[in-house]
Amino acid sequence: MIDYSEFLVRVGAAAFCGLLVGIDREAKSKPLGARAYILTSAASAMWIIITLNFSLQVNGLEDDLNVDPTRLIQGLVGAIGFLGAGAIISTTETGRLRGVASGAAIWGVGAIGVACGMGFVLEALTLSVGYVVVLNLYDWIVGDEDDASPPS
Repeated sequence: MIDYSEFLVRVGAAAFCGLLVGIDREAKSKPLGARAYILTSAASAMWIIITLNFSLQVNGLEDDLNVDPTRLIQGLVGAIGFLGAGAIISTTETGRLRGVASGAAIWGVGAIGVACGMGFVLEALTLSVGYVVVLNLYDWIVGDEDDASPPS
């Protein structure tokens, strides 16, 4: 079982990782702000921890009942995909979609939260830093993702 202090560490790490990505998106006035990233990452971690604890508890008590916590990950992937789709609802004057990177980032932050919930905090932090690097490096090289004109 994951005890309460470990729960706090994992969820806190997930919230911090979500904040890292969210600050970038918030600073650039993207469709989803920092709160969405923090909440998505922390909630993903909480769902995983609760499910892990439940599966450990049930599998230890009931011989005939087998709980598979990986099914929750499947549900989270789809549910967070809806959040991402919500960020991709408008187009520019040229017909390009807006918010695609924000949609992808919120989906990735959900995976980061799952990693924290599973106890892979260092890996989650690495992914968060990687996301921030990609979001900024790409903008620096080719210009803003929502800019319809090529960089000069």
